[in-house]
Amino acid sequence: MPLYLGVDVGATWTRAVLVDGHANVINRLKIRTSKNPLADVAEAVAGWKFDSIGVGSIGPMDLRSGWVTNSPNSPARQFPLVEPLKKLGKPVVVANDCVAAVWGEYVFKHGVDNMVYLTLSTGVGVGAVVNGALLLGKDGNAHELGHAVIDFRAGRQCGCGGFGHFEAYIGGANVPKWFREVSGEAVADAAEVFRRYRAGDSKAVEFVNLWLDALAAGIATVVAAYDPELLIVGGSVALNNWDIIIPKLSLRLVKYLGVRPPQILQASFGDDEVAIGAAALAYKTPESLKKFGYPR
Repeated sequence: MPLYLGVDVGATWTRAVLVDGHANVINRLKIRTSKNPLADVAEAVAGWKFDSIGVGSIGPMDLRSGWVTNSPNSPARQFPLVEPLKKLGKPVVVANDCVAAVWGEYVFKHGVDNMVYLTLSTGVGVGAVVNGALLLGKDGNAHELGHAVIDFRAGRQCGCGGFGHFEAYIGGANVPKWFREVSGEAVADAAEVFRRYRAGDSKAVEFVNLWLDALAAGIATVVAAYDPELLIVGGSVALNNWDIIIPKLSLRLVKYLGVRPPQILQASFGDDEVAIGAAALAYKTPESLKKFGYPR
């Protein structure tokens, strides 16, 4: 049976999974993301047996060159995705991490022709399948709605340098700074804010309510862009706080949405979501990605 290597390059961690054509995981690894993460993966999996490789990476990227071009949250803003893997001698396909994730859900799980994957993690990312086609854009960045402007009056700066972006409010890396602006208090990370919320801390409750409003505005922007019937949400911030987010989201969405809302589901593959999606790119390469010259 053919086996596929799926690689997830995140801002903090890089993961790889070895899967079969049914998304069964046979082997996996997790390493801290470096300035050249695919070189680290190539060395770590040199003894594994597989037929092809898929990579899902943080962006923005240039699919034709196979490089990440300006990543705001990773150790290196630019790094190669294809070249370090050539030593393994297998076909390689690459795409944005959320593009990989939505393709994995489409191929291995749901098969819904209009669906979006949204990750709420260190940053905010989106991947979309519209009428059965995986959307990519001119460089592979058609899905970068984490950088959609949800408040044009805002002075809040995103890690990419822009102002008022969805990610500037919702991304886990930006939560501590925004919490300090709202409350006047410092926190170590987003997890501390949600712990304080659960404990009934008044400043955390006030902040999380603001955060949920910003989340609803951003999701409404995503729905307006792609009109999905299914919205799948993953990422550590979402998965660790699902009990807070989902019950409070529907009423907020009504305030912003002008179309019928999609069904909202939790990501299917947990921490392996992007890596399994990347393997799906190798297993069933979408036609839109082939137009960029993949697999290589």
